[in-house]
Amino acid sequence: MIRLRKIWVPVMALVLAAAFVGAAEAQDRPRRGGGRGMGGGSLLGLLRNAQVQKELKLNDEQIEKVKKINEKFGADMRKEFTALRDIEDRAKRRAKMTELRAQFEAKGRKEVEAVLAKEQMTRLCEIRLQTRPVLDSLTSKEVAEKLKVTGEQKEKLTKIGKDLQAKRMEMFTNMRDATPEQRTEARTKYTKLRTDAEKEALAVLTADQKKAFEAMKGKEIKLERRRRAPRD
Repeated sequence: MIRLRKIWVPVMALVLAAAFVGAAEAQDRPRRGGGRGMGGGSLLGLLRNAQVQKELKLNDEQIEKVKKINEKFGADMRKEFTALRDIEDRAKRRAKMTELRAQFEAKGRKEVEAVLAKEQMTRLCEIRLQTRPVLDSLTSKEVAEKLKVTGEQKEKLTKIGKDLQAKRMEMFTNMRDATPEQRTEARTKYTKLRTDAEKEALAVLTADQKKAFEAMKGKEIKLERRRRAPRD
């Protein structure tokens, strides 16, 4: 078991780091557990997407700066997440993982704000809301404050999120030896669970909050799915 854990943690570290800085790509392929890219995609990850760069009208200098920031963050995250293998307790390791994600998210936002113009940043945040899981958005401090989410609503949203997470853990914990067909079936089931949870979360909002939440997303943009290169 210890040997498996030592193998799993570094691998997950690479997956999480890649998902964070490359969320624009990760959002189009299933994550562990069958959801979208981690947290629905970071701001830095979205900026790697050529379609997003075009939408924001980034110039060559900005694109180069974004590339360098992503490279640095990728290296830093791999280092930090790989160190999680030294934490024996699973709950503490998961808590530290969540803490690291929040830290890198905050650092990444500051880096992005230093590169983009105000209107570009506003549009990027709109795009992120369109690509991010509803529950992640509604439970974020920024969105909750803008929508004036009440304490009672926060409790309900938190419960919905925890219930979904518990179901995901239960569904995918013992999938190591599953067949491709079983994995596909599990991902399909989880997608349905996530969709139902998001509908439940939106139902927590008032009519005015729902309207405001939709307005925060701005003009709809449909990001094209990246096609994988065929294997030999």
